[in-house]
Amino acid sequence: MSHYPEGTVVAAGALVWRIRDGRLQVLAVHRPRYNDWSWPKGKLDPGESLPECAVREIAEETGRQVVLGQPLPTLRYPIGSGKQKVVKYWAAEVATPNAAAVKARPRYKDASKNEIDQVRWLGVEQAHELITFPDDLRPLDALVDAYAAGRLDTRPFMLVRHARAKRRKAWRLADEARPLSRSGKERANEIVPLIASFGIGKIESSPARRCVDTVTPYADAIGADIHVHEALTEPRHAHRPLETATVFGKLLRKRSPRAVCVHRPTLPTIIEMLRAAVRPYTRGALPRSNPYLPAGGVLVAHVADYESGPVVVAVETHLLRVHV
Repeated sequence: MSHYPEGTVVAAGALVWRIRDGRLQVLAVHRPRYNDWSWPKGKLDPGESLPECAVREIAEETGRQVVLGQPLPTLRYPIGSGKQKVVKYWAAEVATPNAAAVKARPRYKDASKNEIDQVRWLGVEQAHELITFPDDLRPLDALVDAYAAGRLDTRPFMLVRHARAKRRKAWRLADEARPLSRSGKERANEIVPLIASFGIGKIESSPARRCVDTVTPYADAIGADIHVHEALTEPRHAHRPLETATVFGKLLRKRSPRAVCVHRPTLPTIIEMLRAAVRPYTRGALPRSNPYLPAGGVLVAHVADYESGPVVVAVETHLLRVHV
């Protein structure tokens, strides 16, 4: 859960990138009200996660549906009366036509006619000349550095801890059949657009009902099956942790965006598997202490695939709602 000082204006956006004729290009927008060039972004709506906000604002301002990639530097600056604005940025790419994840998103209104009068692809040098505010070049420089290092083209690997379930003491049947609580069901629905923001198309899970039910709303939204793995259950992990690690390692190496729903007791093993793929240049950090993620918490590892294996180049967590 993210907290900001009272009065903070929280916003999100992205640097949408592509490669044309071997050169990196980014998408910029012109706001006639301010007569400035900047990146597509906008204020957080109530009940919205920051990734949802970024995807929505880009759709509204540019007419393009995007998939978020790795996080870029966050900008903070004063806006008067002792308040500040915080803008969270990601790298992003335009989603492929009919991408499954786009089905799971709400319909966005077209705000470009009122707020944006030009949308333009720029080369890096053009962007440095045209972007109005120098601070807006910080996320661009990070994007360029990642591209130069061969670490910009990544895939998301999402770890989801199942949402809150009914208490064990109040459940008399098999633990594997223990369902989500009312708040757990709400959280399962709440994370649908969050998962969609990263273009997830494959869904893996422990077969326990509380795990499957956590990712079922998203699976239904994109029309996908949930693939279950007995090795990810609590009992199997307790008796054969190496098997859990082996299965998780195989999933991490699969080269397509996916989410994996797991239990709290399996997280120490899974986090250590991810830690082995982290490098000194990795942006962000893995959780350091148990329980690693709260019920319904989401961790996104942005993975680059090399011949030597998957490398985590950035990490971010999305716990519950953003509070301002």
